Amino acid sequence: MTPAEMGMVFSLLLKHREIHGNPPDRPLRDGEMEAARILADCSQSELQDINEFLSVQGFTLYIRDGLEFGIPAKARIPNRIYVMTRLRGESLAAYLEKNWVLEHIRDGRRRNASKAERVVWLARMWLTLQWFFYERIDRLPSEVSRYREALVNEKLFLETLSNGIEQLGNAGQPAGAEGVAWTLLWEHKESMPIYAGRFLKAMLTAGMIQDAGNTGEYRQTLVAAVDMAVVAEHELAYLMPTDKNTGVERRTLELVQGQTIVETDDADPAAD
Repeated sequence: MTPAEMGMVFSLLLKHREIHGNPPDRPLRDGEMEAARILADCSQSELQDINEFLSVQGFTLYIRDGLEFGIPAKARIPNRIYVMTRLRGESLAAYLEKNWVLEHIRDGRRRNASKAERVVWLARMWLTLQWFFYERIDRLPSEVSRYREALVNEKLFLETLSNGIEQLGNAGQPAGAEGVAWTLLWEHKESMPIYAGRFLKAMLTAGMIQDAGNTGEYRQTLVAAVDMAVVAEHELAYLMPTDKNTGVERRTLELVQGQTIVETDDADPAAD
């Protein structure tokens, strides 16, 4: 692989995070077929060089054959899938904007909305989106190949989010950190339609969802499915979709804090 080819491959990965010469549900991107052929011709040593280059920027390369995801091969078309994911334990490169999504979801009518408010809303909407992709269709994060079944409708997303916030408010404000999150959600629920619409647009821009063919309907992308599978492999529970043992309120707080909340039998009852 020449330096020019390395630059081309990295440019595509940085922009789209995925290179596949045989995508089943989207058109080929500019230069993608050439990049797929370059990667397919790489030796193990050259692939290792790419991974080392990515690792210093906080990334790693996830490589799978399309057949693993039910994508049939075509003659003389590379069918391997290359996805750039976060490298656990490494910081992202300084040139990446880490707060863009918080700015993207900002309610333009309330420019003074605090960062804490937007963080909590972002966590809640992210978990609601994952509910559609996993719990709703009884799917495990490791089941990457089912990403094409993972659909979300814009109207139903807003209804589900709204119903959850109403249940939250009717249950009353809990104590502690969960109470802080409750206040930020319940007292600013009038911003929910704006937050929801901007959030889905941000997910579309980030490549987490893609158009599913019907107006207002989206599908999880392969990149997003791979991300969640990697999360599951690393057992980062606070990033996982909710399950029967962890409700959305607790998981929202875990996601905001960046750590799993462990309950102990000898916890102080007065703190509940």
